[in-house]
Amino acid sequence: MVTLGSPVVGGPKYTAVAGIFNRQPGALDDIERAVAERYATPLKVPVTAIYSKADGVVAWRACVDQHSPHVEHVEVFSSHVGLGFAPQALRIVAELLATSN
Repeated sequence: MVTLGSPVVGGPKYTAVAGIFNRQPGALDDIERAVAERYATPLKVPVTAIYSKADGVVAWRACVDQHSPHVEHVEVFSSHVGLGFAPQALRIVAELLATSN
């Protein structure tokens, strides 16, 4: 599995759209709690989590999965929307596809 700028920690609380969810009292905390509960069962498939510190939408630290043992984190330079077009990210995806079964 490959993720591109996906917030795996805390859900939307650590994104630029948090304000939309914040209109409902407790909504962000409820979602964060649900995301944390998901880690009771760590991911069992290999994951490559591609993130960017220049994302602008999702905080890069929210893309770092500290709970699942089979996650490789790869930093690239891109905006959030640009991750699907960033040469570095596309190269990583191509390499993963070439080596997958």
